Amino acid sequence: MKLSEPESNMFHELYYPLLFYTNQKRRILPQVFTVLGLQKQSSKQLKNIRDALFQQLSLFDQFTFENPFHFSLGELEIVNHWKRSRVGRYFIFRETDYYTIFLSNVKPIKAYGVMALNKEFNKIFKEELPIYIETALLPFNEKIITDGIFSYCRLEFGAGFIRSLQKSYQTALDQDGLIISL
Repeated sequence: MKLSEPESNMFHELYYPLLFYTNQKRRILPQVFTVLGLQKQSSKQLKNIRDALFQQLSLFDQFTFENPFHFSLGELEIVNHWKRSRVGRYFIFRETDYYTIFLSNVKPIKAYGVMALNKEFNKIFKEELPIYIETALLPFNEKIITDGIFSYCRLEFGAGFIRSLQKSYQTALDQDGLIISL
C-alpha cells in the first residue's frame, strides 16, 4: 500500500526543504545551493543529511521557528511531528492488503504497519522477503511512512531465521499490536 499522489507530493514538499535546511546548518554538502539540487543527490548523501537531522533534534525547532520556506501552521505541525520518527534498521517482513510490515531489529521487537511513498516496496526491492534495511519511519497524517532513503545489502535468510522472525512478529503483535502511527 502506498500514499495517494497528493499525500506523497506533500511529503516531498515538506521533507526536502527540511533536509536542505539541515544541510545548510550542518554544511554536509556545501556545494548544494537549492532544494532541487539536494533532490539530485545520491541516497548515501541524503542519508548523511537525514542522520545529521535526527542526531540534532533541535534542528526541527529551529526550522519551525525560522520557517524559511513560509510553511503554513499545519505544515509546520507535520514537520514538528517528525521528531517522533524512528531511524534504524528493520526487516521488511511481510506485505498485507493495507501495510507493509516492518520489524525492528532491537528488543523488544516492534511490528510497524508502514505505507510506501509513491512506489510500493515490492517494486523498490525486487528481493524476496524478508529484507534487512536501514531507513527512517516517520509519522504522516496518522500513518507511518518511510522517508524513501534506504540503505541495505542483499542477504539471504535461512528457514530457521525466518521462523525466528515469524515468532518475533507474533510476540510483537501479542505485546503491542501492529503499530500504525507514531
